[in-house]
Amino acid sequence: MIRKLYLLEMKETGRIAKVIYPLMIFVTMAAALLSQLNIPVLTSFTSTISTLALTLCAFYLTAMTVRNDYHNFQGKRGYLFRSIPAKSSEFLLSRLAYYITFLWGTVIIYIFLLMAQIELSSGSPIFLLVNVFLTQVLFASGWGIGLAVYVLISGLITIIALIFVITVGSEARLHRLGAGGPVLLYVIYYIASQLLTIASMLLIPLGVKMDLDPTTGAFVNFELVTEGTFRYFMDSLGSGADPNYAIIGIGFIFTQILLAVVMVILSYRSFDKKFSLRA
Repeated sequence: MIRKLYLLEMKETGRIAKVIYPLMIFVTMAAALLSQLNIPVLTSFTSTISTLALTLCAFYLTAMTVRNDYHNFQGKRGYLFRSIPAKSSEFLLSRLAYYITFLWGTVIIYIFLLMAQIELSSGSPIFLLVNVFLTQVLFASGWGIGLAVYVLISGLITIIALIFVITVGSEARLHRLGAGGPVLLYVIYYIASQLLTIASMLLIPLGVKMDLDPTTGAFVNFELVTEGTFRYFMDSLGSGADPNYAIIGIGFIFTQILLAVVMVILSYRSFDKKFSLRA
């Protein structure tokens, strides 16, 4: 059932992707071919235009991904999905797979094509530099792997937030606002999440201490400490902070995960009571 729902939901956005993705590839290839003429003004112009075109294409497809999900479940195609006897968990998992396909897929394709365009147009070894960064910097230490995991978790939380605002933001109390209901709920969610992030960075006693190398001005010797940013922040305001290190609170990671769990529960309850034909 999850596969059936997934294929049904991605049908509309898939039609758009069949046009947008080849267009992005064509733009990249055209810019690369024109750069081979070795005319500096033309190369600069085509690089700028192609970068703008890639960005607009990626943004458009991302916007259509969210818009079509809204119409699939709360808009003009909602009656079709409401007639399917699936469980709430099946609906939500299919939507999660749908967003991962198009949101993450679009981001990956956009970054890859942008890198290809820069390398082909300027001759800079972008792919080699990225490979060195990934193998010798990012994945060469526990801190780098932790950062990569956090980026993936953040991407997953973003998808959960989108599903949450569309599902709960379309309930009866906000339904009269139409698409404005999810938009209003997203604004509320964004403000609340930012406030929680700041508060947890300051107050939760967990952070990363980074020593400053005075010769290079770079941070070195990362160390996990049981201290948030609050004391360091207050010392900085009073000019009492040691300039040779900094402490960044990372307690916000746990509050973000907790907030995501709450959004999953609320989305499930909303689907279970107001959408799914099967308990």
